Amino acid sequence: MPQRSARLADVARVAGVSVPTASQVMNGTGRVAEATRQRVLDAAQSLDYRPNALARSVALGRSRTIGVLAENAAGAFCMPVLIGINRELSAHDLASILYDARHDEALRHDHVRHMLDRQVDGIIVIGEGPDVAIADIAATASVPVVHAFGPHDSGHAVGIHPDERAGGALAARMLLEQGRTAIAHVTAAADLPSVRERAAGFSAALEEAGSEPAAILYGAFSRDWGHRAAEILLADAPMTDAVFAGSDAIAIGLAAGLEAAGVRVPEDVAIVGYDNIAGYGEDADPYLASIDPRLTSVGERAAAYLIAALDGDEGDDAPVSPAYAPGATTRGGEDGRLALVETLLRTVTAPPVRGASQR
Repeated sequence: MPQRSARLADVARVAGVSVPTASQVMNGTGRVAEATRQRVLDAAQSLDYRPNALARSVALGRSRTIGVLAENAAGAFCMPVLIGINRELSAHDLASILYDARHDEALRHDHVRHMLDRQVDGIIVIGEGPDVAIADIAATASVPVVHAFGPHDSGHAVGIHPDERAGGALAARMLLEQGRTAIAHVTAAADLPSVRERAAGFSAALEEAGSEPAAILYGAFSRDWGHRAAEILLADAPMTDAVFAGSDAIAIGLAAGLEAAGVRVPEDVAIVGYDNIAGYGEDADPYLASIDPRLTSVGERAAAYLIAALDGDEGDDAPVSPAYAPGATTRGGEDGRLALVETLLRTVTAPPVRGASQR
């Protein structure tokens, strides 16, 4: 016969306490002397006692489950945020249930209703960055709601997001520290919140160092735009020796355009991107130097804030500081490593745009 699993009564007997006292220790409730608490925990470990999750939830009045609502689970940036959320929840023995709204209002409404029917303790909504509107469900939800990686100005829910302005400043400082003196910025549309914040941080860091941007080109978050921007820079700002690209996609297109024109990267022009896409695959030697918004940390902080709220505490809702991920586009690299990205560079097939104007 299979061996019987240890019960709470067994733990109480070995620890020399009452069953209610053992229950308080295992559930983290009530006031128990530290020596008694440790005795109960030691007994539980020695017996390999596993609390009944359902019974524990009933005792605490919680489901110990967090609903996670992704605006677009298939989006490029959802997974690292989700990984961070689950890491933090797992560390607190909390489960999660994931729903994908796919930017569909009716589907989102149904998902929220289903989560509440399951009696989730709270909800984390994963957005797609500051440039994409996120549904504010906190006004109607009966549980705490936290937004992760969405716009900064939610009316009812706390939002955890990367510090975009600090990211732009960090890119400028990294290039200045490498002795670059004519640094341009190639980015997306000027009216996007992420573009404004990154550009503001970039320009402020240059101004603090007694410099100014060699050029600022506005376009789109795409490789094709980066490729076209290379020709514009060479024509309008030929002294440029470094570029802060507003995204990794722009940076790859820019590198391809410069290389096609005979400009060496990074010897002639260094490039720093933004997003650190290669870092999601734990690439130890990425081709592209990039600013890492640390989206996994965004997810962790969002979950930690929600957990604190459930315990009646105040969590940390400060923006997450970015990090610099070095790569061959600023420090060079071995020919063998650079050869690995040739196929990627060839995917930028848009021909140079003659007579393109700055925008």
